Amino acid sequence: PHGYDVIDYRINSEWGGEDGYRRLIARARAKGLGIIQDIVPNHMAIHEGNYRLMDVLKKGRASRYYRFFDFYEEEDKIRIPILEDKLENLIAQGLIRLEKDVDGEYYIKYRDWRFPLNTVGKDLVETLNMQHYILAHWRDPPSYRRFLAVNELIAINEEYEEVFEEAHREILKYDVDGYRVDHVDGLFNPIDYVRKLKRVSGGRIVLVEKILAFGEKLFEGPDGTTGYDFLNYSNLLFTSNEEKMTSIYESFIQRRFDLDQELRSCKEKVLRDLFPYEVERYSRLLGIKAEDLRDYLICLNIYRTYGDVKVECDRSGAIARAYKSNPHTYHKLEQFLPAVYVKAYEDMLLFRYNRLISLNEVGSDLHYYSLSYDDFHEFNAKRVGTLSLNATSTHDTKFSEDVRMKISAISEYPDEWREKVYEWHDILNPKVDRNDEYRFYQVLIGSYFREGFSEEYRRRIEQHMIKSLREASIYTSWLNPNIEYERRMLDLVEEAFTNRSFINSFSKFEAKIRRVGMEKSLSLVALKIMSPGVPDIYQGTETWRYLLTDPDNRRPVKFEELADLLKRSRSFDKEMISNMDDGRIKIYITHRLLRLRRDLNINSLAYKPMRTPDGVCGFWRGDRVLVLVKTRGIGRVVVRVEGRFIDYLTGEYVVNDVEIDSLPRILIREK
Repeated sequence: PHGYDVIDYRINSEWGGEDGYRRLIARARAKGLGIIQDIVPNHMAIHEGNYRLMDVLKKGRASRYYRFFDFYEEEDKIRIPILEDKLENLIAQGLIRLEKDVDGEYYIKYRDWRFPLNTVGKDLVETLNMQHYILAHWRDPPSYRRFLAVNELIAINEEYEEVFEEAHREILKYDVDGYRVDHVDGLFNPIDYVRKLKRVSGGRIVLVEKILAFGEKLFEGPDGTTGYDFLNYSNLLFTSNEEKMTSIYESFIQRRFDLDQELRSCKEKVLRDLFPYEVERYSRLLGIKAEDLRDYLICLNIYRTYGDVKVECDRSGAIARAYKSNPHTYHKLEQFLPAVYVKAYEDMLLFRYNRLISLNEVGSDLHYYSLSYDDFHEFNAKRVGTLSLNATSTHDTKFSEDVRMKISAISEYPDEWREKVYEWHDILNPKVDRNDEYRFYQVLIGSYFREGFSEEYRRRIEQHMIKSLREASIYTSWLNPNIEYERRMLDLVEEAFTNRSFINSFSKFEAKIRRVGMEKSLSLVALKIMSPGVPDIYQGTETWRYLLTDPDNRRPVKFEELADLLKRSRSFDKEMISNMDDGRIKIYITHRLLRLRRDLNINSLAYKPMRTPDGVCGFWRGDRVLVLVKTRGIGRVVVRVEGRFIDYLTGEYVVNDVEIDSLPRILIREK
């Protein structure tokens, strides 16, 4: 379970309950660890265990919890679109029926759902018609605000004082250091919410899950974000040969890719297929034309506004006039804005534009292929002392850091990559679109590791590729699956996993890419830990972890194996470099740099960029710690440094000149 389908605000008994959580907090405190509690103030799950919602479904507007949820007030009944077929068909099949609980109370049973009844009629149909709610087909619109386009997640009105208190009473009882606020952009007024949470928690740390566009500033109040800005700024340091990689991609797919037009097309499709009801409703409530609202939503290239109107997107002026005359409804519209951008950009465009898919991440801007060191330093320098996370992998990233770095390594070998994709095309003779085929080769290169072409790995690739196709929504989609086209993709996967000519060719190229990808990953670890901010190490990524889009990135972590690996990796030896596959080198660097960060209180030290040759990113923390990492290029690079240093990772002494090859250099100037 992912835990974001909240039914109550108590600690789940399956995870140890309240007593278990208090013991965890106490043990963490004893070891000098703090705890940031993840909280979900935007939505809850439609589930029989959600007693507040069940009370509303039973009593309607008379329920004390009616204002808790963000229902559409103009609707007479609560429409819950979860049915897989027409109501009458499901009744005929016996999938929707009346049942009694142990207390003799009747309820509606459908699959794993149980719905309460306010009264019982003479038969099932009459009983259903007498309720305060309607069970509708999943394609129908709900009569409540939902999380993105997920009908089973109903939004709440945390802006009401009584709802805020109800939703946070239990959370505030625990002696934690702060909170991670999930989907802060879904809230009515994120600025007020953070201010209130700070006040009632006694000033505890508040980190918000906020996706910032490049150059966008975080609103006032939070102590930082969950780190997608760092992820994307650092990610752009590791790519090379933009012109060649663009040319190879467009030549292979046999067309030019207009990124802006494609994003516009994605937004149009999302508004047409997923949110036509919301567009009609908000335009009606705001008193504007639906066309004006659609144009505004399509034009916006940020996740949401905060009590303002982007005039450059309001060509007719209708949005500004509506905001002035009806600010409350405009703020409700702002809660809807993230759904449009997430579904169009994150869940569609990122699976359509496949030039180099290591760049296709949450919070990215695909107009950027790479980033200058000056721009990275400017970004870092503004974050000195911040508590913002430095994320590189999360439960929402499209690929884990090791997959991304390995795919980025392809850009170091553009000519060989061109030869390989055409060679593989001839060997496999795919029956899918070349754009989907091009993505498949990158996915395979990025995620392939020690398990080889195993059955488990094949299932993972199959699931990922089908998800990719449906998210892209060109030949198939979640709304209208095209099983025949999906079968062609599965045939391609099967052929790749069994064709000896392909496997031999692929394996030779992958072995070369793997080493370069690992070196890039180690550089990224050093940047994450030594840059301003708080390093966020996603579960299991202390060592190599080649994960795809969720649910693959939530695979169980083998903690006992990690602990054993750490025991064998506490001191440096050269075999860590010659045999990187065993994972010791990554966990060693992670452990070693976290210790340095703690011992020198790195986050409090000044940040000063260092001029470096192309391919090497360098900066000082304070006046003694010099960080040098290779981000682009192949082979050794020599950098001039003035003075005498010791390499904190290898123990090597360095005087004036330092050679950078497989490992990042963390140099401590001798006093």
